[in-house]
Amino acid sequence: MVRSSLPLPTGIVISRRSLMLSSTVKWLIIAVLGSGLVLSARYWNNHRKRIDKSMPCNAATETLPVLDAENLKADQLAKYQGKPVLMRGTLQADDLADKEFGLTFHGIYLRRSIEMFQWTKDGSEYHKHWYPYVIDSMSFTRGHLNPLLMPFHDEEHIREKIFLHGSIAVSPLLIPQFSFAHRVPITALDLERLPEDLQGTFRVVHDQFFRGRDIHYPSIGDVRVHFAGIGAVNVTILATLNNKELVPCPPSSKSTHVAEGHIGESALVVPGILDQDEMRTAFFQSIDHGLGIPWWLYLLGVIHVACFAVLGYFAFFTQRIRDFRSD
Repeated sequence: MVRSSLPLPTGIVISRRSLMLSSTVKWLIIAVLGSGLVLSARYWNNHRKRIDKSMPCNAATETLPVLDAENLKADQLAKYQGKPVLMRGTLQADDLADKEFGLTFHGIYLRRSIEMFQWTKDGSEYHKHWYPYVIDSMSFTRGHLNPLLMPFHDEEHIREKIFLHGSIAVSPLLIPQFSFAHRVPITALDLERLPEDLQGTFRVVHDQFFRGRDIHYPSIGDVRVHFAGIGAVNVTILATLNNKELVPCPPSSKSTHVAEGHIGESALVVPGILDQDEMRTAFFQSIDHGLGIPWWLYLLGVIHVACFAVLGYFAFFTQRIRDFRSD
């Protein structure tokens, strides 16, 4: 049996060329999208550089004096009056008392947080979770009702006057910058110090007061109470030195580069003994977590574009070879 050799239909040749073109276009689109990602990353990093100009006290563009409150000399105090400084030292603590729960904490700040286990509604479904406020359940179906009131309320205790090493005062205007409170563990001794009217109603579970049967399987209305505070820790404060007090720096007109709400109150308080470069890093983290684009992300973007460009080239070249051989 002899097979006849017939020429390939024209439609098949066109189909292969279309396939070659579509494959090339596909790889080009992927490369363009990768380039867009790199350019977007570059844009956001440039935005972070504009934020540099808005750092409180011009600390991003000017070299500021770094002073230690413990070893501050009279000539330094006089030299830097009315000027922005980096003041480092240990917070002078005092006993703060939460009378409702009989808890005493040695520090400058103590916060009590209350949470109650309640029903919440998501569409037509009901869920149970811990909430720091009352969830209104008047419109919920039977069997999904919450208590009408919180049995206790959140409360804050702040030392009346805050000092570094007892010599440098911290203005009350800087208190909102103290945002690094840590969890205060509750112990069996704290349970014994509970007021008489709360004795027998709470127990200590996971470093907190708990009122209920089982914290792992809580019931509606169960309550947990935990505390956070700031003790006698080392801090670095970026502010203006006014006599023997640290006050916010005057607002800068350069702050218009950053959207409202990103900049603190013209001052910065960070835990630890830091230098100016470390304070800049802390500032970026405080205004937007991860706004800056690290160098390795640029590198990944460039590798991404290069790989897809090479793959696209090889796809195009391979298709041309196949088309040539078929012809």
